[in-house]
Amino acid sequence: MIDRIRPLPHPAPFVDAVRGYITCVGDALQVRGVPLSNVWLDPAQPRDATFVLGLRALVWNESEGFLLGEFVSGEPGVRTVLRDPVRLGGGVLPDPRAVPQLLERGGAAGAPDAVRSYEAGRDGLEDRLAGYRAG
Repeated sequence: MIDRIRPLPHPAPFVDAVRGYITCVGDALQVRGVPLSNVWLDPAQPRDATFVLGLRALVWNESEGFLLGEFVSGEPGVRTVLRDPVRLGGGVLPDPRAVPQLLERGGAAGAPDAVRSYEAGRDGLEDRLAGYRAG
């Protein structure tokens, strides 16, 4: 069995609610051979997570979905900064198994600037996130 790189639990339950989904995405990336060196959950408003891929990083946030760019800075608890970020498309919460293909494509032309507001309230995102387990 391969040791997987996974995000640590976050002390804030609201932020930690995304850990199951982020864990599933990280596992899918690693199964496909993506060189993942670190993954963490970031601050709220919006909640996000960072996957460090060498000199690049893949960032998920609950407003825009996945963005890929050159890793400039970031660490657990500090918002990640990307240079020349490109939106990967697939919506805010694509199936984790689809994320490696989105990454391979390298970005969606004409992806919207904002997919959802992180203040959207009961729009179903929390229910969908609850379906993923951090295992």
